[in-house]
Amino acid sequence: MNHSRTCCELGKARRWRRGAMNHNRTGWELGKAWKRLHEEEEEEETSTGSTTDRISNLPEPIICHILSFLDIQSAVQTCVLSRAWRSAWKHVPVLDLRSESFREYPSFQRFVDRILSLRYPVSVQKMTYIAHGNRTEQDNSQFGRVVEYALHHDTQHLAFYVGDGIGYGIGCRFSNLFGSMSNCNLRTLELCWVTIDGRFWSFGFPRLNTLVLDWCPLSFEQEDLDPFSNFPCLQSLSLTSCHPKKVPRHMRERSFKISGLELVSLRLESTEFHKVEIVAPKLKSLYLRGGVEQCSVFSELTLPSLVHADVLVYPASIFNHERFVERHLFSLFQALGNANSLTLGSNTIKVLSGLEDELLEQLPSPFTRLKLLNVQSSSIPYRVADYFLKGSCAEPKVDAV
Repeated sequence: MNHSRTCCELGKARRWRRGAMNHNRTGWELGKAWKRLHEEEEEEETSTGSTTDRISNLPEPIICHILSFLDIQSAVQTCVLSRAWRSAWKHVPVLDLRSESFREYPSFQRFVDRILSLRYPVSVQKMTYIAHGNRTEQDNSQFGRVVEYALHHDTQHLAFYVGDGIGYGIGCRFSNLFGSMSNCNLRTLELCWVTIDGRFWSFGFPRLNTLVLDWCPLSFEQEDLDPFSNFPCLQSLSLTSCHPKKVPRHMRERSFKISGLELVSLRLESTEFHKVEIVAPKLKSLYLRGGVEQCSVFSELTLPSLVHADVLVYPASIFNHERFVERHLFSLFQALGNANSLTLGSNTIKVLSGLEDELLEQLPSPFTRLKLLNVQSSSIPYRVADYFLKGSCAEPKVDAV
């Protein structure tokens, strides 16, 4: 019996040893395989990093798309890094020409001329031209060449900013820039420090959807002060610090009319007009910013489809301030009564807070559809908030932005 027991224990010991050996062998083989795999990965990474150029293998349209996020000077400098990219910048569909990176303005002028002459004859989706230099005839001549190049290359978005670098315009005129406008395909036009003359209003850009005018003197050479009626497809209009220039005396008392059957968004900031009339049946968004005295310029507002309005007005030390606000600012609010969403600037709240409590309590609120009141202030007096909220059938929400 002892002999049988000894044999049984010996068999167990042998089986355990055989299993341990197999386990050790399996672990050793796995370790060896893992080491070999790790070495192969390191060799592949080293080989890939030293010999393979993944960017150059991309299709040319993708490389051009990547380069389009750079200004043209940076794009040219990037293309020098590889022989395969050397001519890629000539196909880039976006031209961004800026003078900020040039120490001397004449160097920028020569660079622009060189770029326009060497670029391949392919269309330009967007061209941005930002130039700050001295007032010379050479500047104006290049401005015209740049715009002509954009129009001849089927540009859809043109942004043109000129100035002397300290906030003053060089003084180029629209007629000098747009010499030939036949078959113009512009969809978006941004102009800064360009005098807008009669030719601009008469042409009207039949396909233009978005127009942005910043610091542009507006010149009128015709009887009709309804200039945007010639822009049949205009959907977005922005006028910032624009003022009329050389308006005939007999026209000064007439309203500057902004009309557009397709106009959806309108932004007026610090504009200087005697009277403004807005007729836009499809307008959904309106942004108004300026001194409280500018509220008096709105002679008529026809905005049946208005959804959102921003009103940012500043206090003014004018005679009989309260009566002025009552007459003009509240008349403006009456015209904005269809809005579902309203944003009030901190200065607007400050102007309204200076009024007597009885005035705000007695006046009915024109905002019958208001659902959201945004205030750009940490607090708003109850009587001011109540004026805007009490006329709505819904329960408007007040948010601080």
